[in-house]
Formats: sequence, structure tokens, C-alpha cells
Amino acid sequence: MEEKEYQNFKLIFSWNGEKFHGYQQQPNVFTVQEAITKAWFILTKETVTLTGCSRLDAGVHANSFVLNLQSQTNYSLERIQKGLNGIFHSQLHLDISLYSVEHVASDFHARFSSQGKHYRYLIWYGFSEHAFLTRRCWHVRTKLDVSELFLQLQNFVGEHDFSAFRAIDCGAKNTIKKIYQIHAQFHPVYSECIVIDIWGEGFLKNMIRNMVGTAVDIASNKLSKNTITEGYLHKNRNLTGVCAPAWGLTLMQVFYSKKELEKALQLPTFFPAPC
Repeated sequence: MEEKEYQNFKLIFSWNGEKFHGYQQQPNVFTVQEAITKAWFILTKETVTLTGCSRLDAGVHANSFVLNLQSQTNYSLERIQKGLNGIFHSQLHLDISLYSVEHVASDFHARFSSQGKHYRYLIWYGFSEHAFLTRRCWHVRTKLDVSELFLQLQNFVGEHDFSAFRAIDCGAKNTIKKIYQIHAQFHPVYSECIVIDIWGEGFLKNMIRNMVGTAVDIASNKLSKNTITEGYLHKNRNLTGVCAPAWGLTLMQVFYSKKELEKALQLPTFFPAPC
């Protein structure tokens, strides 16, 4: 019997990161990659290799996470979508959902085909609390100059060497990254919630969390106002601010064409979006 050819599948997932130790499979901890690989095997009896668009730290959420895989399954796209979601929710009891699945060209690569990503970071600044929102935010209780926070965040826009804003154990060889745009605003309904949207071509390990943490430390007078500039100059992680907690960060969208990215940058950030 002739063996069926492999097809390249593109899948888009969303998940709550609270119970996952990040995306990428690691020993002795439970990750999203492990969960998806297990669900795919239950459905198709195939052991597949997943190629994700990003690693994502432990606790980080995903609104639209893209991955691709090679499979010989003859299941319809509808059956794959319904089947995986049924396994996630009814059998594995996981807070993860498959939004879409499609066939793509053999050269599509979830990571290397990306033209840019949109992340969102949430800060809760106030003494009141919200049952859903506050737990998805970094609750900052120290006095904060919000105008200074917004101003400092703009210092990250452009192409820079982000060595001082990556994790100590980050192994990336190229530390020069380009941030296209940063939009910071108060939530239109809950004034305690600060929403920071960041669009860039790519990011180093912990880069966004270190950027936000540094800006908050400056805005709360824990660091000098030239800290970001000094970070670029000296490339020393010890000179920059705290790493903001993972639960405030969400991967919002991954772009696979320049046109799609440019359109997103021209549109105002809208609500409600996952917060």
C-alpha cells in the first residue's frame, strides 16, 4: 500500500498560561507543546513535531499562537478542529482552544515565516480589584508617574541592541531587534488598568517583561530617567529594571505578511480584546 504524503498544517491556538510552564516542551514540567502533541496523538495516533511561532515564558497567555506540523492524516480540517477541542476540554481538562486549522505551503514555517508579532502587557494600578482583570495584570501598588511610564516606553521604539533587556540565560546570537510601535493607554472602562501594546519584528527571552519592568521602575523613581539609554550603551542587564511578572503578558497576534502587519499598525487598538 502506497504511503500517504505529508501535508503541512497551520494551526492557531489560544490558551490561559496559568497552568502551563510556557510553550516549549521541557523535562519535568507541563507545557503547551506537550499538551498539543498528546492531543494530536489521541486524535490521529500520530507522533508529530510541532514548530511554534515563539517559546513563550511560563505563565504567559496566548490570544493567537501559530504553529505548523507535518501530518499524513486524512481527517478533514473540521474534524481536526472539533476533535482537538473536544480532547482538550472534555478529556484533558485544559484551558486551551484551537481556533483554526488549514493546509499551507510546504515552505511555511511558523517561526521563520513571521514578519512581526503583537504583544500586550497589562498593569493594574490602584487599590480596587476586578475578579477577572486584576489576576491577568501586574498589580503595581507603589506610587507611579503614569505620564513618565508612557514616555519611557517610547524609548524602546526603533532598532536597538536589547542585550540589557533580555534574560541572563538568553542564548540568542543576534541581540539587535526592531520595535515598530508601542501604544500605552488606560482601559476605556476600568481606569486602573494600563494596557501596553507592543509590535516588533521579534523579541529576545524576557525582553518585553524587562522593558515594562524597567519603565515601571523609572516611573516609580527606583531608576534614573536615562536607564534605558544606559542599557543600550553598556549592554548590561544589571543596569536595567525588574522583570515584570509573566501573567500580565499575552501574545496577541503573529503576522505573516508585510501588508497584514502594516494594516495592523495603522488601526487603532480596540476593545474588548483579551485582557
